[in-house]
Amino acid sequence: MNVLATLGAASLLTALATAVFAAGASVYGLRAGNVGLLRAGRRAVVVVALFTTLATVVLATALLRDDFSLAYVASVSSTDMLPHMKWAALYSSQTGSMLFWTWTMSLFLAAFTVLTLPRMPWGAAHATAASGVVLTVFLVALVFISSPFEASEFARPDGVGLNPLLVDKGMLVHPPALLTGLTSTAVPFVLSAAALLSGRIDGAWLRAVRHWALLSWLVLSAGNILGGWWAYTVLGWGGYWGWDPVENSALLPLLPLTAFLHSSMVQERRGMLKSWNFALIFATFALAVFGTFNVRSGLVASVHSFAQSMVGPYFLVVLAATLAGSVALLAWRSPRMKAEHDFDSLVSRETVLFLNNYVLTAIALIVLGGTLFPVFSELLRDARITVGPPFYNDIVGPLLIVLVALVGVGTSLPWRQAATETVVRRARMPLLVTAAATLALWLAGVRDGFAVAAVAASLFTAYVTLREFALGARGARRARAAQAREGAIGGSFAWLAAFGGLFDRDRRRYGGYLVHLGLVVMAVAVAGSNIYQTHVRVTVPPGGSFELGRYRVDYEGLERRAGTSNGIADETVARLQVRQGDSTVADLTPGRRNFLNFPGQPMAIVAVDTGWREDVYIFVQGWDDQGVAEFQAFINPLLLWLWVGAVVYTAGGLIAFAPVRAPARAPRELPAAPARQV
Repeated sequence: MNVLATLGAASLLTALATAVFAAGASVYGLRAGNVGLLRAGRRAVVVVALFTTLATVVLATALLRDDFSLAYVASVSSTDMLPHMKWAALYSSQTGSMLFWTWTMSLFLAAFTVLTLPRMPWGAAHATAASGVVLTVFLVALVFISSPFEASEFARPDGVGLNPLLVDKGMLVHPPALLTGLTSTAVPFVLSAAALLSGRIDGAWLRAVRHWALLSWLVLSAGNILGGWWAYTVLGWGGYWGWDPVENSALLPLLPLTAFLHSSMVQERRGMLKSWNFALIFATFALAVFGTFNVRSGLVASVHSFAQSMVGPYFLVVLAATLAGSVALLAWRSPRMKAEHDFDSLVSRETVLFLNNYVLTAIALIVLGGTLFPVFSELLRDARITVGPPFYNDIVGPLLIVLVALVGVGTSLPWRQAATETVVRRARMPLLVTAAATLALWLAGVRDGFAVAAVAASLFTAYVTLREFALGARGARRARAAQAREGAIGGSFAWLAAFGGLFDRDRRRYGGYLVHLGLVVMAVAVAGSNIYQTHVRVTVPPGGSFELGRYRVDYEGLERRAGTSNGIADETVARLQVRQGDSTVADLTPGRRNFLNFPGQPMAIVAVDTGWREDVYIFVQGWDDQGVAEFQAFINPLLLWLWVGAVVYTAGGLIAFAPVRAPARAPRELPAAPARQV
């Protein structure tokens, strides 16, 4: 008997039974008024997390001990892999990623049960029951369809090893962040279902769900950003986002979640968009389930997909049930979700936030439609037609520019309504600065309409956002000076200290502004790198050279290096010298890496010289026996600023998520709907 396999399988089976108990005990305890059963149900959710953790530890132990008697371990690991890559192998394939998904989801739901449910006088039993159902759904797949603890019939003595594409440090950060972000959407979904089931459709639900939604948004954003960084530095095609179907599946939940974080402010302040906010949360979780289905079903071809299995059809049923249940709950409670106010004026912040939601929804529908277009085309015309990056760039690109512009417009407008003189006063200087900068770009030779529009929208939003920081800091300095004159405090208050103090005063507001600044920096970088990218594909003998924009690249020859670890047999690199005039800009060594267990699957070694203005990006397509090599080389303008913007964007999200010490104002309490237990 294999002890690890038995222990792991038993842990999952016990977790499944406990999840079923959590759901059943909560439902029965609610109807019978049995407080003991309700407490037991809540504790059962935590116990599920403990048993899924045990199962994960068991599989990780099997990987670290090279226990190839388990089929999963034999298929993804090998004796010559380093320990950190063996840990990465845990979520590298279908069954392991399903275990990682269920484990992280159970941890989120357990944390929600411990941290949030005790402070919820409403809907706690409904939330516990919903948590039990969600956990049961994923544990059924692990126990009965795709178990990582199946025995191996013909185990190789040294294991197969990790797919060469995954042998990279990026494997340690991107998949865990992305999977964690997707699984975290279960908490807002459970909270929303509990609110509708219990009838508490008010400010209490909104305050409870917003922090968890912000956490999901933050982790999911980081996962997508890290995916772009990994694609750029490892895959060797010159870009960071290829609109691959599985990339799209990772992006899709982020769009309605972003829309919710904005429209929730409208509900908080004005009591509007209640049904819309519930629908956005349900759509977020449904799209996370869709990503699980898409990756594992083979429905759409992708380099990221796992092998087709019965997990795909199972999650298609789960997706259908999620959508049907969400629509049913919304229809049931829709009479109780009437808006408390209407739009007072079209020129107001809530109007712009509403338009912002429509743009994000339109982008999500376009991306979803493009992802599924091959399926529709095959059903209707018996021909599988794939939608490529040009479609997304041409359709989604202009919408992203509109979205960036709306961020600036919404920031500059007040709530409810704005007088004409207020609009003119707030918009005059940003528009003048934007017009002047745009004219300067045009005179400098930037004539592409898309680039000009992207930069103009970004400049407008950046100016408005920075003005908000300046006004806030100036107000803090004046208040400090007034206190000093009265003798309440002493000392001066520098601008930097005033700026930093803004985040203590209102983390949510100014953290959001920092996210907006990161977004506009990323938008400019995306526009520049896509429109003004230079690409050459050349064949060069040793001692030859080729031109790459304003650079000359000298090819000295090939060099072979012995492999060291992680299954690497050897590496062959090309020695390149990048020159500009008489100066050497960089010495680069792109090449290809061969693996012991995958001799027919060499991996590219990408060479990148990063600068504040542009990146020089080169990889080797191949070579012959005489060392004549084929290169693909790119100049990617402003790429460094994409990552700088991503850091600012993420930092803003972290600040907005951080606990508030002393809020500037208490949130407005919305009238509570009558509590009714059903």
